[in-house]
Parts: sequence; structure tokens; C-alpha cells
Amino acid sequence: MLARSLTHRTWLAATGALLFAMGCGANATPATSRDGATDARVADAANTDATSPDDSGPSLEDVFFPPSDASTDGESASDASADGASTRRGPPYPVVFHHGFAGFRDIGPINYYFNVARDLRARGERVYEAEVTPFDSPASRALQLSRYVDRVLEESNSQKVILIAHSQGGLDSRHMISSLGYGDRVAALVTISTPHRGTRVADTVLGFVPGATQSFINAIATLFAWTYNEARERMDINAALLGLSEREATAFNRANPNDPRVRYWSYAGRSHLRTGVAVCGGARYENEPLRVDSTTLPLAPFAALLEGLDPVNNVNDGLVTVESARWGEFQGCIPADHMDEVGQIAHTGPIASGFDHIAFYRKIVSDLRAAGY
Repeated sequence: MLARSLTHRTWLAATGALLFAMGCGANATPATSRDGATDARVADAANTDATSPDDSGPSLEDVFFPPSDASTDGESASDASADGASTRRGPPYPVVFHHGFAGFRDIGPINYYFNVARDLRARGERVYEAEVTPFDSPASRALQLSRYVDRVLEESNSQKVILIAHSQGGLDSRHMISSLGYGDRVAALVTISTPHRGTRVADTVLGFVPGATQSFINAIATLFAWTYNEARERMDINAALLGLSEREATAFNRANPNDPRVRYWSYAGRSHLRTGVAVCGGARYENEPLRVDSTTLPLAPFAALLEGLDPVNNVNDGLVTVESARWGEFQGCIPADHMDEVGQIAHTGPIASGFDHIAFYRKIVSDLRAAGY
């Protein structure tokens, strides 16, 4: 048995933040314990970069470095319900960011989507940051998320919300929309490296993949700061990993089909110095093969596991393959690993590949506003 070297809290204090959506996490409190009124400014939203991309297929240069002078002010609209019994705001809808496996809202000065909400609020956007239990199944976390969404709708007096979700957060969101009936309260769901078709990393931890080497088990223990046995024995962690596994993905997708009332967009990360030429096509934004990302060291064993004997087609971000991340309207690949996608650990500017997570999320919100959300 592998010995535990550090507790979650000690390790997080030492590193400042950990891996997200399948990274290491904090002892987060459920969303229902937080006051939703502190999560966003009570102010009208302002559209930013509201020009839609042209039909020629813009490059991801627009995502990394959106024009700084393209912002335009917009006014919130209020629409009456069909029966006139109540009035709720129409678009622009409030944006809710939702974290992944082992995630958190914030730990001291470090928040999961590092400095993203602060940047968007400074641009006039109404932004909320959800928090659910760090370890549990998508179904359990979806129930917590639904309560948070209800509070956002109540506080913002909005008809709907926009969800932006990283990794497992996308599965929680899909379950909430499809199984809990929130398709009438969610305008759009944008997922970033969500394992819609599962991740082999989870199957390996759960023992579904025979022949896992000791070095891989050691990498698991180092990454998560728990023993390998604990990962398989704790019910909450086990439930989360089952929900992320390839074994369970088909059943999950069958039970949670897309709701036609909701717009589904997705992005995938590519790292490990892979260009993604073979797997990143057919997207809204053209792939930029010359921009490559070097996988953060703790993720390297998982990137190699996912690539297997086919690194050309099994391109991944260190935890989720491009193929698994594609869902709905695929927007494109970004040259970033699973940590870089949310600006961790505490990125304050573009990384070596040129990816700037702040500019990336600005562009997502800009595109949503341009699409009428």
C-alpha cells in the first residue's frame, strides 16, 4: 500500500492550487452554504467583442488575443412571461462558471477559473461561480448545481443562465439539464475538456484496465495526495470516478441526451507537444498546429496513458482526449493542458504556446453575446 505523504489541505497550501476536474482538490462546501448575492455584481451586463466570426473559419488567434478596442456597451432586456404573471430578464443572461472533479470556488486568493470572473465583471458581465462537493457522481453534483442555479435565477431575476463548465462540471451540467429538467432554465452550455465519452484515466484508477504499472499508481498517489487504495475505497471518490469512466459513458449519454432548447458548445485541450492535425478539424475555429503545449509534469504520465500506441489520434490535455471532449457544436482545440485551461497554477499571462486563459473566456462570452445569449 502506498503511504499518504500529504493531506489535501497541506498539499494545496504548499502548491497554491492543484489540478482541476481530475486534479487534486479542496474540502469545498456545497453551493447552498454560500450567499449567491456575493457572487456577482448587481449591474446590467455589457456585451464585449460582439462581432460574430466570419464564415471562412477564423483562427484561434481571435481567441487568444481578442481586439482590445472591440467592446460595445449593451442594455439588459426584460421580457414578460407568456401569461404576464411574472417578469424576468431576457438576454444577456448571467454566466455561471462550474468547476470539475475535486474542484473548488476559491482557496484564499486562488480561484478555480483563475481571475476570470474578476476580469469579466470588470467588463460589465454578471458572473457567478458555483461550488459543489468536490467528490461525487455527476448526478449528486447536478442536484447541488441545480439549487445554485435556482438561486442565481432568483437573485438576477433572469429567465435563464449560461453555464461554462470544465471537465466533470460539464457532465454535472448535462445531467441537470436533461435528467433534472433544467432545459427551460439554461440557454447555453459551454464545456471545456469534459470527458463526454469518459477518460481512461478513471477506468485505470478503478481497476478496469488490467496491467496498471507501479509507476502509474505512484503518479496517481502523487497527483491526488491519497493512497491508490483510498481512491478505490472512498465511496464519494469512487462515484465520481465511475461517472468519469469510459465504462459508464455510453449509459450516461443515453440517459442525458441534448435538450433542443439548449445550445451546446465544446472545446478540447491538446498538449504533450501534439499538433492535433488529425483530430481538431471540423471546428468553428481553425486549429493552429504550430502552437504546441508542453504538458505540466504531474500530468505527463496520464497524457502518455491516453495516447497509448496512437499519439496522432489520441491527442489529449493530460486527462481528457480531444475525441471525448467534442460535444454539440465543436468550437475547436486550444493549445493547453488540463491545468492551463483554467489558468492554473495562477497564470497571470499567456503560456509558452500563446494560450491566454483570460482572453479565451472573454471570447467565449463574447461569442455567446453575439449569438443572442
